Amino acid sequence: MFQLIKIKQKYNYIFEFLILICMSFISTYFAFSGHFFNISHDGVYHLGRFLNVADSFRNLNFPEVVNLTHVSINSYPGVAINSFYPWLTGIIFIIPNLLFSNPMWALFLSFFILNIFTIISINSLLSYLTSNRLAVFTGIVIYQFNNYHFIDLYSRVAIGETIAYAFFPIVFLGIIKINRSDKFGFLLLGLSMGLLVNTHILTFLYAVFIVILFIIYLVLFDRKYLLDKLIQIIKSSIVAIFLGMYTIYNLVHMITNNHIEEPFKSITALSPSGVFMSTINNEIGEQGAQNWSMGLPVTLVVIFLGTYCLVTKSNYWKVYGSFSILFYFSLFTWIPYDLIKDSLLANVQFLGRLLIFVLISLSIGVSYLITFRKKNIKVSLIFGLNVVIIIFSLSALYNYHYNYFGPGTGGHSKINSENYYGMINNTDTFEDYLPKNIEKDNSNTKQNDNKKILKIVNSSPKEITYSAYSAKDVDYQIPFITYRGLNYVISSNGQKVYMSGNGNFIKVRLHRGQNKIIIKVRHNNSVYLLVVSMISFIILVIYMVFIKFKLMHEQSLIHSLT
Repeated sequence: MFQLIKIKQKYNYIFEFLILICMSFISTYFAFSGHFFNISHDGVYHLGRFLNVADSFRNLNFPEVVNLTHVSINSYPGVAINSFYPWLTGIIFIIPNLLFSNPMWALFLSFFILNIFTIISINSLLSYLTSNRLAVFTGIVIYQFNNYHFIDLYSRVAIGETIAYAFFPIVFLGIIKINRSDKFGFLLLGLSMGLLVNTHILTFLYAVFIVILFIIYLVLFDRKYLLDKLIQIIKSSIVAIFLGMYTIYNLVHMITNNHIEEPFKSITALSPSGVFMSTINNEIGEQGAQNWSMGLPVTLVVIFLGTYCLVTKSNYWKVYGSFSILFYFSLFTWIPYDLIKDSLLANVQFLGRLLIFVLISLSIGVSYLITFRKKNIKVSLIFGLNVVIIIFSLSALYNYHYNYFGPGTGGHSKINSENYYGMINNTDTFEDYLPKNIEKDNSNTKQNDNKKILKIVNSSPKEITYSAYSAKDVDYQIPFITYRGLNYVISSNGQKVYMSGNGNFIKVRLHRGQNKIIIKVRHNNSVYLLVVSMISFIILVIYMVFIKFKLMHEQSLIHSLT
């Protein structure tokens, strides 16, 4: 009898795995139909920074803390994107780039893997909360196939944010396990926090805020086993620090030594009329953050669940349903957010980003509702709801993919295998993370007066080589940015000069005639921390897999004895 149960479970796992693969494939395919990808400036920026890291690995080197290649043409070589924008979990996009000569195949595989991680992540959370597979499947569909997710994933192409979206449910899973006194809950919370700090700092701060709220809840309302749970949270913090050591060090080191041009700050709330129109028109265009929508079916589910909470008795799902609708409507412009435009909330920029909380709460709430009301709910109705959600989101993606170009789109264009590298290297994107108040030598602009010509003749992630012609001996400012706290080696016509960064461009002495200048950044201690972070991650994953198999073995022994 036990063997039959075991065989049935095995086939169930295989079936669920195939469903997962199919869901990930259809989530990805339409974004690449027609053999092109509809790319945004955000997307070009992220692909450029990942390509820089991939080039380092391709040359068997560790990535530098600054970027010498694949930098936006409105920025400068030497900009410290690798230090300020975490790249470690971007390995999802980096490894395929190393494996495929065709960059579009690599990009497709990267998004496919990312969608798999997103589905596995939300599946892990919901499967822990309920054993009802239809409930779990519905929660997965809501979290994966909503229009907001596709805006982030394919319209904004905010890759760091979408990787964080994939890992975010694990934060909740870790907290819930700790709250239920699972002695291994700290591993999941630590893993998720470590992944987030290596992915997207803003989403990491969301997670920190949630953990703080959880601690407050424990202190005020649930003091049973309080000390044990606080110890678990401390242990999870230690795990996260080991995983994020490289990223944390680079960020702190650069911020404390330099005054940096930060991304703009604002509070753009959702517009009721704008969201209504984008919902009705089933649009996922990124322009107009005040119009971002979750899609008609998912929005109706939020409203239904919130309304149903008013006429039913208290239950697990009611908490999540109430939060979903209340938090959703709190993101709109009828709240005067202008009064706090200079607060910490301005770092969020677009309140539509906070829809992630609505969606994860909604996924849990709907899963609980189906579980606890399964006798009153028709399976065909829930199945039909899932089909409608998927069709609506894929339809929105298809229309966006083929039509979202031209004026009003923020510069969206088609990228394919022929123009891939040219577009990454020749597109205006962002000037983020440059030092403030760079002193520019205006004489450099007078090319015709001093007859100087400067051009890049060779560049790699480790060094950049310039050729410069001058009609006379002169001091010349090279548009290569430096940072305080970093050391540089400049070779000018074979003579090496060691200098410390000062937050400005590099100045060299050009001699009459042709000059060759080579600039590289000297290694700092962060490379050792990178090794520590990577080894910590490998050890943690192996340990968690070992624990998982050990628990499965113990359960099988119990079943065999009963």
